[in-house]
Amino acid sequence: MKGLIGIALLLAAGPLAAQEITIEYAKEVDFATVKTFQYSETEDTNIKDPMLGERIVADLKAKLIAGGLSEVEDNPDIYVTYHVTTEEKTKVNTQTFGYGGYAAGWGRWSVEGGGPASMTTETPYTEGTLIVDAYQASDKKMIWRGTGMVTVASKPKKQEQQIQNILNKMGNKWDKILKNAGE
Repeated sequence: MKGLIGIALLLAAGPLAAQEITIEYAKEVDFATVKTFQYSETEDTNIKDPMLGERIVADLKAKLIAGGLSEVEDNPDIYVTYHVTTEEKTKVNTQTFGYGGYAAGWGRWSVEGGGPASMTTETPYTEGTLIVDAYQASDKKMIWRGTGMVTVASKPKKQEQQIQNILNKMGNKWDKILKNAGE
């Protein structure tokens, strides 16, 4: 279980809170036996910014080590990798500004027209998803997946904080899973 705490801790990140964090894991696996890991690149490790990719790997390894796992070059208990997906989206916002129109008439008879004045704006944004996977080294079976989604910040420093937030929140959720499993 201590090994999985490390995996959970690897999923922590900074301000600009993650909008959604989910964790899935193989319930039949005894995570107490997981002591070592090796980072592994995959076809899905696909971040466009190589410097940000290096930071993700470094943060991932640091979280695993802080959680009690040891990084090895040969014969790990688990392989760990990450991948990122992004999707361009548009937020539509409509604001209403009172009642516009005209009135014409004589006495108590009148004709009115118009209606609420409104303005609609579209704001493009990028939704990003960071996925961290762990596989058993023995059979390459996926045993753990953490997923975090955010609206991607435009500045690299804030993106780094978002990654830290995601990793931290995944770690917190993992700690809760381990605590509930022990009860």
